Amino acid sequence: MNHPVRRDTVCLRFCVSAAIVATGKMDSSASGGKLLGFRQIAQEKLQHVFYSIPSEKDLIIEPALIKPLEHVCGASWLRKKGIDKIFKFDPKNPPPKRKQFVYFITSNLLTFKSVLDQISGYQSQTSGLLEPDIRSKQYHVLVLPSVLASFEHLLEEEGLHGIVELYNFHWDFLLLDESLLSLELPNVFADVFVRKDTTPLGAIAQSVRIFNLVMGKPHLVFSLGENAEKILQMVQRMEANKPRTGVAAGKENSKPEPPVEKEPEYAAMLILDRDRDYPACLLTPVVYCGLLLEIQTLNSGSLVVDGDSNKIKSGKLAFLQQTSQEQPQASTHQEATSLRMSGAQDMIYLEHRYRHFSEVISLLSSQAKTLGLEGKAYSREMKLHEMKDYVTNKLPKVAAAKKELFKHLRLCETIVEEIGANFEKHQMIEESMLTNTNRKQIMNYILELLSSDAHKYNTLRLICLYHVTIGLTGEDMTRLMTGYLTAFGYRHLSVFHSLFQARLFPDTTNLSKTKILSQISIPTLKTPFQIEANKLKQLPTDSNDSVPTATGAGSTDRDGGLAGGVSAGGVAKSCPSYVFNGNYIPLVTQLTHMIFGAASFDQLNTRLGHLERLKVSGRVLEQGTHQAHGGAAPKTIKELSASSHKAALNQLFPFKEKTMFIFIVGGITYAEIAACHLLERTIGAKIVLSSDRIIAGHDLIESVVSC
Repeated sequence: MNHPVRRDTVCLRFCVSAAIVATGKMDSSASGGKLLGFRQIAQEKLQHVFYSIPSEKDLIIEPALIKPLEHVCGASWLRKKGIDKIFKFDPKNPPPKRKQFVYFITSNLLTFKSVLDQISGYQSQTSGLLEPDIRSKQYHVLVLPSVLASFEHLLEEEGLHGIVELYNFHWDFLLLDESLLSLELPNVFADVFVRKDTTPLGAIAQSVRIFNLVMGKPHLVFSLGENAEKILQMVQRMEANKPRTGVAAGKENSKPEPPVEKEPEYAAMLILDRDRDYPACLLTPVVYCGLLLEIQTLNSGSLVVDGDSNKIKSGKLAFLQQTSQEQPQASTHQEATSLRMSGAQDMIYLEHRYRHFSEVISLLSSQAKTLGLEGKAYSREMKLHEMKDYVTNKLPKVAAAKKELFKHLRLCETIVEEIGANFEKHQMIEESMLTNTNRKQIMNYILELLSSDAHKYNTLRLICLYHVTIGLTGEDMTRLMTGYLTAFGYRHLSVFHSLFQARLFPDTTNLSKTKILSQISIPTLKTPFQIEANKLKQLPTDSNDSVPTATGAGSTDRDGGLAGGVSAGGVAKSCPSYVFNGNYIPLVTQLTHMIFGAASFDQLNTRLGHLERLKVSGRVLEQGTHQAHGGAAPKTIKELSASSHKAALNQLFPFKEKTMFIFIVGGITYAEIAACHLLERTIGAKIVLSSDRIIAGHDLIESVVSC
């Protein structure tokens, strides 16, 4: 059996070489110019698959993959590569069989079973007496990101071996916005953090390896979390085995892969597990781009704009929706459209994406008035050539701007309707959780939500934030579970076990022990979360020692963390905590600032040496090291401070070029993106953020509930 993994390695070296050549021709000063090389790699890999399938073919694509594929290629590009017609995959309505079929699906066993059922249906329509020609297979299945072993077994069980050909395909990093990349891999958080299935980590490691090939391996690579460490170990093994690529392809004298010894584009890399900073995902953001994801679904950078349905409505109980469903009879149905959350394609979004939402409404209103005046600029007193110029040039631009502005106004209206009424009280409750105050008020608020305004995901999200920041006692856990199950049904009892697996909820099987601990707990003591967050200066409003009085808002304190940033009139925009209304600085932002702010490796050890899970590797540690498994093993900062590498590490600090590539395993939020981009402007750095998906807290909890 020809395994697809071996076939893919044949073209990988060529794809990367082509991308390096392409990026080399680009202007490095152009925004995101170098990052476009990943699109070139994806096109080369996809082209290799299509060229290996002779004759014309039809493409049947899983609907969830349509939007991400648009970042790789368009319909015209596909037709040039031999694709005749493109169909959406529908298990119940197969397209007519005309020629060869190429299915493009995710690595989901149920989806693959539906594909095989459809192929079996096609086969039953043809003569069963004909022996299938293995040399010219009529059915090809392209799997993102890789073919699972269970696919091979299912293929044989269905009796389609020799008729269906399987291919691996992974587009690696997709450039969604300036300095924002995504792998667009589904269910990574649920698979890795809930089911403890590390299969997706292999695809992430492969993408990180390609990043090193194209951009150069960074001098220092930081990893925080068990899964982040596993990814780097996989990358090291891949890099150690790369000389064997030519042998596997049957080419003993093939040219070696492009060297990675060139000066890296990014001086440092940080890979972080999602479970190392749950509050940055569970807290409600106040920036515009973050709130957009609180109400609508994002698919590969495209946001649904639908006035009739949103995340808030869909998650509430049916009887709570009855009053709102009776009113829209007088209003007209609004057709759903999409909004590209990209500054390069939407100037309104570019201008307002990182603003506090309260500012956005007034600014959009001013823009609407300005456009209204421009639309009325036509006058009968105009001369003929002025009228012609106005109708030809000015009017279409005004009409297009009004159309885009209308989308943003609709979204703002939805945010105000669905979130605005309870927003201030909700923010106050979240602040109490972060500072470990008003526990009784927090519990009463959550119980009130469960009894009067329960939301399937957001209420559970608040419960999880309570557990992560303060910790649930046995009595509180029982009350909250009872309230949630009463509202949504006892069939959701297994949800709490899934949350426990992801460290978002206590162990429900150990209630007796937690009850004893709750009787002796002292509410005035700081929780483990607060102790850790205070060490990293993440809580500007928690205590006086985290907000130096000698420095201004948003300045840097003597320990290297970002200072409080809460002024008398509100939240200073110079502090990344403004994304959460001045209450919290995301961990990824604070780590990046401390790394760039360290004047020496000893100072970095003082600031981050207490983080035992923070491991360091990279090119600077591999110099003079030749190991069978590729590079030096990652070590903690404390271990390195007492090693022979200390002198070489001290030469790197402070960083001459503050450039960093960040990857978060399990999803990144727009609040983290906004905070990092603010830091980028404040300290003059260049930060590229990436993840398997861009998510909101709603999406994180929904993925756990759906497990």
